[in-house]
Amino acid sequence: MSEQPSGPPTGPPARPPGPPRGPMFMRDEYQNLIDEFVKDVKADLKDIVSSLLLVGSVVTKEHIAGESDCDFLIVLKEKAAGDNFKKSMEKISRVVLRYIEDPLYSSLLDVEVLTEEEIPKGGEATDYPWTRVLVAQHGKTLIGKNPFEKIKIKEEDIKTSAIDMAKLFLEQMIEIPTLEDVDDYDKTYLTVDAVLGCGCAYLYYNGEKEFYRSSAIILFEDKYRDKISITPIQTSHRLRLAAKSISTENFIEDGLKFCKDVVKQLS
Repeated sequence: MSEQPSGPPTGPPARPPGPPRGPMFMRDEYQNLIDEFVKDVKADLKDIVSSLLLVGSVVTKEHIAGESDCDFLIVLKEKAAGDNFKKSMEKISRVVLRYIEDPLYSSLLDVEVLTEEEIPKGGEATDYPWTRVLVAQHGKTLIGKNPFEKIKIKEEDIKTSAIDMAKLFLEQMIEIPTLEDVDDYDKTYLTVDAVLGCGCAYLYYNGEKEFYRSSAIILFEDKYRDKISITPIQTSHRLRLAAKSISTENFIEDGLKFCKDVVKQLS
């Protein structure tokens, strides 16, 4: 009969020879979400979806884990639009709801749906913002083809779209201090959203194309610190990284001034 241990082990556990090893399995919520969402779209929506793109910072792994959205762009087939659009959206909503109800993915998933008619053809005018066309061009194709890939974008169209984008976020920023049913915490993060939105508009206007909200700070610190006050951008970036030591005193006021300065410079 083998001898059984008579008490708890003493001393550190024995380690295998060789260098220290990391975790054997590491969870990547973003990649898991991408894999699962693609699988569900293929299974449940293949009859209505022409293309599925992954767009935004997750494409290049520049996202801020747990904070950045995992952005998907769905382009519907022609037969799924028009009179069938409402029915198509109901089918998509049923798939999306599975993730909204999952606490692991509910704060990460963001889905945009377009019809093929909403995609600009040959540089024609479009209601879809040219700055977002630019982002979609850099997207990763998960299903079908990227319909934005070969669209030619004029610099003046980007500038016009950037101005509209900055004005929209300035309107959001102006409204924040007047919100009565929103606490200070949420007002702070609405300010982060508006400041980063205006900041991205500023970069687009100045010809920057390959950046995301998570990496905009690098461009501002390297190239634009002498052209506009970047303190609100720096504060916003650190808040997205969950910095605890940063002061948010006067952040809303400074954010409003930043957004006004952006609109003034671009206009």
